[in-house]
Amino acid sequence: WYSGIHRYLSIFICVFGILANSMHIVILTRHVMKRSTVNRLLAFMACCDIVKMFTYLVYMIRFNLMAVDVKSLQEDEPVRVFSFPWIVFLFLHIMLSIDLHTTSLYLSVCTAFIRYKAIKQLQSKFMQPQIAFKLFIVVSSFVSLFCIPTFLVHKVQTYDIHGTAFYSVTLPRNDASSCRLFMINLWLTGIVFKAVPCALLVTFTILLLYNLHQNQRKHEKIVSKDAAITRAARSDRTTLLLVLLLFVFIITEMPQGIIAILNGIYPTEVHHYLYTPLGELLDLLSLINGNACFILYPCISSQYRESFRMMVARLRQAVDSYSPRPASRASSHKTVKYQACEYKSHTVQTVVAESHRSSPATPTEPVDV
Repeated sequence: WYSGIHRYLSIFICVFGILANSMHIVILTRHVMKRSTVNRLLAFMACCDIVKMFTYLVYMIRFNLMAVDVKSLQEDEPVRVFSFPWIVFLFLHIMLSIDLHTTSLYLSVCTAFIRYKAIKQLQSKFMQPQIAFKLFIVVSSFVSLFCIPTFLVHKVQTYDIHGTAFYSVTLPRNDASSCRLFMINLWLTGIVFKAVPCALLVTFTILLLYNLHQNQRKHEKIVSKDAAITRAARSDRTTLLLVLLLFVFIITEMPQGIIAILNGIYPTEVHHYLYTPLGELLDLLSLINGNACFILYPCISSQYRESFRMMVARLRQAVDSYSPRPASRASSHKTVKYQACEYKSHTVQTVVAESHRSSPATPTEPVDV
């Protein structure tokens, strides 16, 4: 029953995610914001999420809503087949969705590590903004290397439909070498793509919270009570939001890693009883994780909120400058009143002139207009 809901819910989340992450990039690349290494990494993460959601949006529309099952001579049951250009796009979607999502996860780990290093050492080399691009290149290259088995495990199968060749992407069935490669890919997906980034993020977040607590205790010894209370309240809010980010990350990513590892141990049973009914729900969790940073990060950074307000104010000024300005009601009333007065004066002059012409010898009497 969830399949009917998932297609429309995922389309809405993708559209919202593309717009939200685009705004996220605009804010993070402002001159004030991009001086931070973490903000630059968050901008790279938003770029990865935009491409991932765009390909998933096209996939849901073309390969789900518009797909039609046809009867093939090679198969007893109807199959979904597509033209060759759409099969190329399907391969790109499979590779990009895994590659970019995993890259985004490891960039999240990098941001947690940089925050941890910043508390211990303010002059750390990881605080230099230029290192963000280098980290992105290293992480994306590392992830792309481990995505090669995912590319090799998928096969293109040709179907003859009424004399026309159509294609579909399938997984290995009876080939021993392909099945072995398929098992390796499952272990890589469960361990390298899910379990390792989750473990690293938990480790760095716990160390970060511990250092925050230690710094707070040191600060309480050297400042007044009121200042200590204010700093403690700010620290409690930061701690809560960091725990919330970690909670969202684990809830959305850890179940996928556990299922992938179990699929490598019990491939037939897990694929039939877990992957098939829960596959779309796991996709939904990945899409939600792609929007979590835009929703939660403004709660942590006051500078982000200020940049957002400035951007909205400039956008309003731009809209007001290009929009036509209608005349106000007060000015229109003044114009009408002025015309009425002018008309009245003209009438008085006309009446007086007529009275002079009618009785030139007699003195002119006041005319009541």
